[in-house]
Amino acid sequence: MNLSKEAKKELIISSALELFLQKGINETKITDIAEKSGVGVASVYRYFENKTNILICAATLFWQKEINKYYEMYNRDEFKNLNGLEKIKSLLYSFLEIYNHEPQFFSFLEQFDNYIKTEHVSSNLLKNYEENILNLKDLILVSIEQGKNEGLIRKDLNSSEFYITVTHSLMSLCQKLILRGDILESDNIICANAQIELLIKMSLNYISNK
Repeated sequence: MNLSKEAKKELIISSALELFLQKGINETKITDIAEKSGVGVASVYRYFENKTNILICAATLFWQKEINKYYEMYNRDEFKNLNGLEKIKSLLYSFLEIYNHEPQFFSFLEQFDNYIKTEHVSSNLLKNYEENILNLKDLILVSIEQGKNEGLIRKDLNSSEFYITVTHSLMSLCQKLILRGDILESDNIICANAQIELLIKMSLNYISNK
């Protein structure tokens, strides 16, 4: 079957993503990707300079296909009709939804971050990937401003500081629970969902204009 250049490129990316999730990023080689895609190694290098370029495209695809679907509901009237604080609550609880239904996302993201850091990948190569992540940031910042105007969220809240701190905290907690959650006996005292939910409630309590 003859595929167009773009179709072949997409096939390589989707095959690579599947392998990264199954085998791990470090364990996946270009030869594995070529075999999975049904193309020659030379063809892979014809479309991608190296494994890093493939990985970034695969990570972007993961956000677009698997994660952004959780944000589709935020275009619906039922979300748009919520007040600002309720919107923040809904957005933060999406982490719990992803934790329960797409746990491989958090483990993949940790591998991705470690690989990018180890390989000293330039931030310029990550611009398209970052644009997909910023969908959540925009939703949170707009919702915070709405909540401030409604008198439901503290006027003195630094919105960007809150976004960065809370999303990083939730991301790190989810990764810890998935990858290193049962190292110690005491790790199992409180169930994972309860820990994530408590962090969300603490965050909402912090921004609430009591």
